Amino acid sequence: MLRLYSVFHLNIAYSSVPEAIRKEVVQKCFWPLLDIATEHNIPLAIESPAYTLEVVAEIEPEWIIQLRNALQAGKVEFIGSGYSQLIAPLVPAGVNEWNLKTGKEIYGRLLNYSPDIWYVNEQAYSAGIVEHYCSLGAGAIIMEWNNPRTLHPEWKEEFRYYPQIAEGVNGSRIPVIWNDSIAFQKFQRFAHGDIDWEDIRSYLLKHKGGATRNFCLYGNDAEIFDFRPGRFRTEPQMSKTGEWTAIRELYLQLMREKDIALIFPSSVLDTQAGPHAFASLALESPAQPIPVKKQPKYNVTRWAVTGRNSLHANTLCYNIARRLDWLDQAKSIPEEKIRSLSKTLCYLWSSDFRTHVTAERWEGFLSDLENTREEVERIADSCGYISSDKQKPLSVNGLQGDVYTRSTYCVQSTASKESIGTCPECSVHEDGRFIDIVTPSVEVRLNKRRGLAIHRLVFPQISSQPLAGTILHGYFDDINLSADWYTANTVLQRPGKPQITDLQPCEASISLNEGRFGGGIGFQGETHTEAGPIMKKFFIYRDIPQIDIEILCRWAVVPHGSFKTGMVTLMPESFEQESLFYATHNGGCNYEVFPLAGATMAHDAPGSSIVTASHGLGATEGVMVLGDSHKGIAIIFDQTICAAMPMLVYKNAAPSFFCRLFFSCGEMDESRVQQVPGPVRFVCSISGLKGSI
Repeated sequence: MLRLYSVFHLNIAYSSVPEAIRKEVVQKCFWPLLDIATEHNIPLAIESPAYTLEVVAEIEPEWIIQLRNALQAGKVEFIGSGYSQLIAPLVPAGVNEWNLKTGKEIYGRLLNYSPDIWYVNEQAYSAGIVEHYCSLGAGAIIMEWNNPRTLHPEWKEEFRYYPQIAEGVNGSRIPVIWNDSIAFQKFQRFAHGDIDWEDIRSYLLKHKGGATRNFCLYGNDAEIFDFRPGRFRTEPQMSKTGEWTAIRELYLQLMREKDIALIFPSSVLDTQAGPHAFASLALESPAQPIPVKKQPKYNVTRWAVTGRNSLHANTLCYNIARRLDWLDQAKSIPEEKIRSLSKTLCYLWSSDFRTHVTAERWEGFLSDLENTREEVERIADSCGYISSDKQKPLSVNGLQGDVYTRSTYCVQSTASKESIGTCPECSVHEDGRFIDIVTPSVEVRLNKRRGLAIHRLVFPQISSQPLAGTILHGYFDDINLSADWYTANTVLQRPGKPQITDLQPCEASISLNEGRFGGGIGFQGETHTEAGPIMKKFFIYRDIPQIDIEILCRWAVVPHGSFKTGMVTLMPESFEQESLFYATHNGGCNYEVFPLAGATMAHDAPGSSIVTASHGLGATEGVMVLGDSHKGIAIIFDQTICAAMPMLVYKNAAPSFFCRLFFSCGEMDESRVQQVPGPVRFVCSISGLKGSI
């Protein structure tokens, strides 16, 4: 027996749907779906962000009433997702908690229903978000099978037909019910008239086995049937007989098949535990830390660094989130006001504003975003909010250290190199190519001929060997790596045009500064590029193993292309490859740790001919850690200045390995419709970590 279940996703805020035609979407898509379930007793599940239900309650309240009645009568099943369709691995843990709790409250108020099963928004999953569903009391999540399976060849193929256990961080675990991208695309093709009944029947029966199996027939949008949002020129023509009519007939045909049964998703959890059910699985992997539904061209970068200007939108959202979190912790304003503002922030962080949003909606969104930022900033400032320097202990996977973040990365005063005498333990030496700066805690060599790229970075209290720097041409045998690999540089690669970099000759000026974390030495310099000047500033600490970096691309506009900055190249001879790892947060409260031994990855590899990257990291607390069991570095970046997306490349390469981290400030895909205004300012710190043993 093959048991089929379906989940239809409803989203009134669909990115390319103007607000003026939302009622048409309800009439053409929401009503037919509900009618199929209730009039023909077909067990269908409906999933919707709570924001959609709020809007529908205003423009078509009868539909909400009928949905509530259908739920009470057991004719449909409702799947939760949160208040807005935000991408959980790309937003801070606190925002994810607000989104789920707010959604649950509204489901209860509008539907008198508390979902037990929750759909992972856009099927963008990370191990870090499992803890939020567990805290919510969720019984299971729905996540796509195909992409996690691709990078886990050790999984049994039979796992796809039964519920399994998704392993989160810090011991969190939750049952997972599988969605299937290939199946829901087959379903869409049938509804659009591209394949017929025999085609889809033959496909489904291939999934039938000797024992009873469960399989997701459909797990995607409802708004693509009998309605075309107009995103693509290649959208299929609508069927003259009606796509919802075809869908209804498909379900009726399936009900007549003796080897097929239609069930609700919750029935999957009733599967008796056996050799193929409830195995503990890590859905993520080092190469794919945030699996997403469908083909590689559809990946997590589309909500972070593409769209009309997602980088700018996310940066402002981080500004709001940081102040809101401070207000919440300080109990400075009434809880009701915090709930209202956090609900607005969840709406503003919705994925719908980061892909194919119409120009009119984009302008309205930017206005709402800026107004909310100003309101939260005004409230926080009136309550004494100060974004001051702070020290934060860091401990992950056996590495420990203190992370110091500064309120400003600019060194204001300038001085001559002779004035270093005021810091007797520090020295600066300059020759034709390099500037060597030595303090008791940091030794760094900057390359004047390459835009002050870091040639070598040593934290002598941690290791006598450089942990990051430049790998020179000829080090690797692999011809694909036959280049110079720098640290602290910027590259913008444009289709069909020469790349833009800051690797030109550059003179540096020196400065001294005293701060909360002790004194140090500052350097700054500027290179000139076709797009405009790039200013680079460094602050090298005297008393702590840390260097601050600021990169300011003073460009009027950022050209189309793949735009990466803040490069960090590990020096392979300084690390133990067997215990090498990276760690960060992807929407959760705890670090996700990814071992690198035996892995191969290139997050920046093109997803297709028009999609310039295929993976990335949320790093939602602004920290990336790279290291082995004895030593490492933490890269701390300020997302309220630039919410860049970290990406990693790693591979075995004789005589050792190649590992490089960088931060994307812009990628290309089909949703990138315009150049974006500059300038772009990126700030980060590189801090040394030592093993706890």
